[in-house]
Amino acid sequence: MSRPKGSLNKKPKLSVVGNSGPGVGHNALSDEAMQALHLNNHVPSYERALKAKKDADAAFKNVCKLIKAEGGTVAAVKLTLDLRTPEGEAKLKAQIEESIRVARWSNLPVGTQGDIFGPDRRPPEERAFDEGKLAGMSGKDCKPPHAPDTEAYNKWVEGWHHGQSVLGAGIKQKPPEAELLRKEGVEQSGVPDEFDEAAGGSAEKSDAGGDPWPDDKDISKTSAESL
Repeated sequence: MSRPKGSLNKKPKLSVVGNSGPGVGHNALSDEAMQALHLNNHVPSYERALKAKKDADAAFKNVCKLIKAEGGTVAAVKLTLDLRTPEGEAKLKAQIEESIRVARWSNLPVGTQGDIFGPDRRPPEERAFDEGKLAGMSGKDCKPPHAPDTEAYNKWVEGWHHGQSVLGAGIKQKPPEAELLRKEGVEQSGVPDEFDEAAGGSAEKSDAGGDPWPDDKDISKTSAESL
């Protein structure tokens, strides 16, 4: 029997009858199994995660209160962390340069130096002393990045000891309310809340490449509301 004209090398079209894929409920757990999974896994897992988040939120708020009670600011801490990255340095430089330019446009005297971030012209020994002092104040180990037989090494060590002495004196002179916060580790109603919405709105977020800083109003909410 000959093929019909025009049918050469053509395959017959196949159509899918019904649904060939797995339908809803395919290999699904039974209602009782889902109930057991809900009660024995989902609910306790959520409770543990919620408690951990509440504890972390409370600890974070208390750290911010402690910073303010000891005379510091959360903004200064954020800036320090930002400046530990090249992106943060570039951002600060751009902000300062823009502020100077706008001040000049507004006829505000800002000096005549064109580039406030020029090369470091301090003598090497002075720079080494300041670097060592910074390390000492930060609580870092005494490990000078200089050869032991150089003056820069000696100055770095000298600066480190100076920083350590300043750090020790500062710890001994903590304000009483800061010591109370540190000992109890709980929120104190007598200390202004750095993250109280009524105390100044939302905090700035970090743009230095890391995760954003929590907003003030978000921190002041309960963890349950934020989940």
